[in-house]
Amino acid sequence: MTIRVHREEQLSWRRIGDIPLGWMRAHIDPTEQEGHLCFHEAGGEGAMQLMEMRLNPHTRIAPHSHDDDEIFYVVEGSLHWGDKVLAAGGSMFIPAGTEYSFQTGDAPARLLNFRGRADHSFNPARQAA
Repeated sequence: MTIRVHREEQLSWRRIGDIPLGWMRAHIDPTEQEGHLCFHEAGGEGAMQLMEMRLNPHTRIAPHSHDDDEIFYVVEGSLHWGDKVLAAGGSMFIPAGTEYSFQTGDAPARLLNFRGRADHSFNPARQAA
């Protein structure tokens, strides 16, 4: 096994709205599409995934879930949902299949997203009947 190092200047940042999102685009808030992301580790079957996101103030992450557990770590800024706020230095664990949504605060946010393997699933929130 080889140690892989990911230096800031070597990361491949992409504007979310420039990524081919296909059918998912209709379920992603336009404010999120203005953000940027990169993979420090792309992951694989049995290999961890680490994604970093940089989001503008008041970016809305529309309600959705994923097939795998994930952890968000807030490096800068804050996340808001309901009456809850998660500030820089905080983290949250989201179990697989749990629908969630949040909005960034008044400042830009920088988030790390950890998953146990490559998971590019995206399950839009079920519509209320």
